[in-house]
Amino acid sequence: MKIKTPIFVAAFAAIMVLSGLTAAQIKCTEAGTIRSVTKASSGNFETVTFDVMNKKPDFKVSKARPPFSQYGSEERLRIRGNYFQSIVFRGINWECKITEALSAKTNNIKAVRSIEQFEGQVEYIIGYNKRGSYVGQSVTRTRKGSRVTLKFKK
Repeated sequence: MKIKTPIFVAAFAAIMVLSGLTAAQIKCTEAGTIRSVTKASSGNFETVTFDVMNKKPDFKVSKARPPFSQYGSEERLRIRGNYFQSIVFRGINWECKITEALSAKTNNIKAVRSIEQFEGQVEYIIGYNKRGSYVGQSVTRTRKGSRVTLKFKK
C-alpha cells in the first residue's frame, strides 16, 4: 500500500496540472473574441473566414514577407506559400482559444497560421501560391458579431 500511495499522488498531481493548462485557454463566446477561423473553396474562389464576436471588428490586412516568427520567440516559422497576407485584429480577447477548421482542400491557399495572440492583438499569416490572386476582404454582420472573409482566386 505504501508504494501505491506516492504513485497515486503523482498521477493525481499530473492530472491537475494538465487540466489547469488546458483551461488556461478556454473557448469563449463573449464579445470581443474570435470564435473560429475556417478555410474553404467554392467556385472560382478560396476563402479564409474569421468569425468575430464584435459588430465592428478592428482589423487590418496587408502584404507580409518572411521571415516569420511566433510572437516573443526568435525561432523562425516555415509557412508554406510564395506570397503572404497578414491580418491583424486589435481589441480582441486574446486569452480565448480560437477554433481552427483549416483542413479543406485548397489549390492556391497553402497555409493559414497564427503568429500572435497576445495583449488584445491576434495576427494570422495566409500563405498562397499565385501572384495577384488576393481579391480583397469583406465584413458580413451576423446575429452575434461579424464574419471577416479574405478572398483569393483559385
